[in-house]
Amino acid sequence: MIGKAYAAGTILNALATGVGCAFGICLKTTAKLKLDTENVLIVNGEQRDAKILDLVLSQFGVKANVRVKSNIPEQSGLGSSSALINAILCALLKGRKELYAYEILRMNAELSVKAGISYTGAFDDASASLLGGIVVSDNYKMMLRCWIPKKGRAAILIPEFKRGKVDWEKIKSRSDRLKNALEKIKELKFGEVMVENTKFYCEMIGYPLEIAERVWKEGVCCGLSGNGPTFVALGNRDEISIAEEIWGEYGKVLRSRLVESPAEEIVITEELFIEQKY
Repeated sequence: MIGKAYAAGTILNALATGVGCAFGICLKTTAKLKLDTENVLIVNGEQRDAKILDLVLSQFGVKANVRVKSNIPEQSGLGSSSALINAILCALLKGRKELYAYEILRMNAELSVKAGISYTGAFDDASASLLGGIVVSDNYKMMLRCWIPKKGRAAILIPEFKRGKVDWEKIKSRSDRLKNALEKIKELKFGEVMVENTKFYCEMIGYPLEIAERVWKEGVCCGLSGNGPTFVALGNRDEISIAEEIWGEYGKVLRSRLVESPAEEIVITEELFIEQKY
């Protein structure tokens, strides 16, 4: 049984307010699962601690050997953990007739909190990873406000510096500074939201804002992804080339594209969505 999921880039990090917005990126995690007598997790040829696998499979009372191939950078803000859980769940549940998006995503978020991977459950990242397109989520309700298929290209900066310290209590206490971003997300002004989000989280976590500012000055949409340290830009071929040229000074730059369709054949039901209020 094989399951797949994509990376996720950030438009609005849900850490401060519980409202998130993310988009699927065509970097992929594939999990090949075989039921066994013990849990074994191998990622890109290297055996890993099976703690997260133990947690996922314990929900089903089974054990398995899981071999994962992934080109999503880990601990980078690109939803690698959400993608891993999505891929394992999809592989495991394929024994059923159909894969239900709501079931997979809700379980992903609950497991992420239990495992200490995410403060909010990362329902936005998990949804973008499975569904592709752009999603706007309420992470505490574990539901989506909207899902918009979107084509485009992406540039991903993996900087030379490491992830900064995340102080969730401090970030939540200053969430009022994202009030404008919450209003703009209602109007689906994604570029403006990315700017506000990046200014806030770069200050809160301690990343150099100039990485994004230099690209903004060229009229290109970009921002901090997740809790960093990765930055992402999205746009057409020329815009991505601009971001790539500027960001070459800061670290490694990957080129990719946005994915507009789900990673798997899944059933999407109304229970996944909050009644539209904008």
